[in-house]
Amino acid sequence: MTRNILRQMADIQAQAERITSTKIELSQIEDFSKYNEEIKRFLLENVNDEFILKYIREIPSLNFESLETKDNLLTIIIGFFGGGLISYYRQNQKNEEAINKVREIRGKYASAEFMLKNYFTD
Repeated sequence: MTRNILRQMADIQAQAERITSTKIELSQIEDFSKYNEEIKRFLLENVNDEFILKYIREIPSLNFESLETKDNLLTIIIGFFGGGLISYYRQNQKNEEAINKVREIRGKYASAEFMLKNYFTD
């Protein structure tokens, strides 16, 4: 079990690296989000150290649909001249926000993996 969870934590970091460094599809983000939730749930159920649990709880969830887009002057102008461009612009904003969230998740797992290596060897 210990090796499996540590391997999964390394795997999710590798997936995060692929997502942040290549052109991505929505399905990849959705799969990553589900995997993230599965790993977090397992860790929350199987780790007893409160310090590590606090850190695991800080690993963000990634719900692509709930990512916010912010309208600014550019989106208002684009919307005035071409409504189709606005949805494209908002989709790009969501993709960028998702990539930033994936980077944050990757960093949290890297730190948690380090802590858990010590936790599971004791």
